[in-house]
Amino acid sequence: MRRLLSVEAWTTIRYLHAQGMGIRAICREVGVSRKAVRRALRLDGTPRYSRPQRPNPKLVPFEAEIRRLYFTEHLIGSRILREVRPAYTGSASALYTYLKGLRASVPSSKATERFETPPGFQAQFDWSPYTIDLGGELFRVIVFCMVLGYSRRKHYTASLDETQASIFEAIESCLRHFGASPKQLLIDNAKAFVLDPNPAHFRWNPQFLELCGHYRIRPRACQPYRAQTKGKVERPFFYLEQQFIKGTHFASFSHFLEELAVFERDDLDVRVRSTTLERPIDRFQQELPHLTPLPEQRFVGTLALSRKVSWDCLVSYDGSRYSVPATQAGKLVWLLPSRGTHVLVLDARREVLVQHRLSDVKGAIVILPEHYAPLRRRAARTYVVLAEQFLERFPHQAAFLDGLVAQHKMNPADHLRGVMELASLYDTGSLERAFAQEYNTYSHGFVRGLLESTTQPEVDELAPLAGRPLPTAVVRADLGRYQRLLQATR
Repeated sequence: MRRLLSVEAWTTIRYLHAQGMGIRAICREVGVSRKAVRRALRLDGTPRYSRPQRPNPKLVPFEAEIRRLYFTEHLIGSRILREVRPAYTGSASALYTYLKGLRASVPSSKATERFETPPGFQAQFDWSPYTIDLGGELFRVIVFCMVLGYSRRKHYTASLDETQASIFEAIESCLRHFGASPKQLLIDNAKAFVLDPNPAHFRWNPQFLELCGHYRIRPRACQPYRAQTKGKVERPFFYLEQQFIKGTHFASFSHFLEELAVFERDDLDVRVRSTTLERPIDRFQQELPHLTPLPEQRFVGTLALSRKVSWDCLVSYDGSRYSVPATQAGKLVWLLPSRGTHVLVLDARREVLVQHRLSDVKGAIVILPEHYAPLRRRAARTYVVLAEQFLERFPHQAAFLDGLVAQHKMNPADHLRGVMELASLYDTGSLERAFAQEYNTYSHGFVRGLLESTTQPEVDELAPLAGRPLPTAVVRADLGRYQRLLQATR
């Protein structure tokens, strides 16, 4: 029986031979046979004990069945043992050792072939949630990423929610950033994209297909539970987390977006990639001619809400009302939620009219004064303008306005206009006493009656002139001229 050479003896033999010592001398020095010395010199690695595999006679009759159950039926070891146990008399460990050999002969399911795409062919899109310090408070922020397959150029955007509207907005934001769209978009099987990922009855989300059709993109869903298919987009989240998000505090969500754009411009666009040995921004210039030009109009799908602007230039969304430019009064507009924090108002041409931050209070009226600037150049007709003028004159009478609206929901502007006419006749103190809440009556008629019974209107400085006789003058005119005017007005 051949004795296994120790690692120490193997090392010594190879060292002495390298110093020029002969085999016989090495045998005497180490105390081993010449065959052992020659074997040590032939071995590239350290000597290891190995016993030649011999077939287990108890397993041989079942090898074909075991291979079928493992490769075809994809059964686990304990189930295979249960299937063959009625006739198999060997040990369970012998069966598991045999299965280990079968498993080693099959490539791992994690092994993949690297796939490189030609310019303009494919982009990959995904997102990842993070807990980020914004202004001293922790918020759940969703970071979206799109990577162009050829140039490796990336664009990040973020939202405070993970709704379908925010996902679509992120895709559109990425495409607008690149200035063009790829031929194919690789995505995962989220409900926003795929309603049923089962290959037997695969079904796309029709709203996602609307978005792809608008930008002339062919969607492609990766294989379920195979996130490595999107390797180009899965890995950049790790780099973003380690190099940008971890240990960083931001003053606000808008500050986070600003810093994210700077990080993208100053780091990601100009960092040489190990896979291409080029900067993404340089490689993007080669890819740009192969991308599809974008349509002029934004995407407005079934997620957008159509609303008619009221005549007081307000539009309702999620329980609150928001102002729009006065030129849009009475017209239809589109409303799109944005990043979970704002609402976009688009006109019929799908151009953004205004972006409002969502109100935290239900029933609030959010007004931008510049929207009413054209109306101030003519007589006030809308309640919003009248209310603004009222509060400028009476800044502490907001309660009177609330009561007037509550009691006259159909025509608050008519009553408020009458009150503003009284404001030109009576002093501020008298008017504020008439506005007192204990009367619990908020109308133009009541305020007028109360003022007429308790207060004299202010007298204009030119009023005494009214008592003076007017200068006399002789007027000579043809009465036929008046006859013709009367006939013309009939």
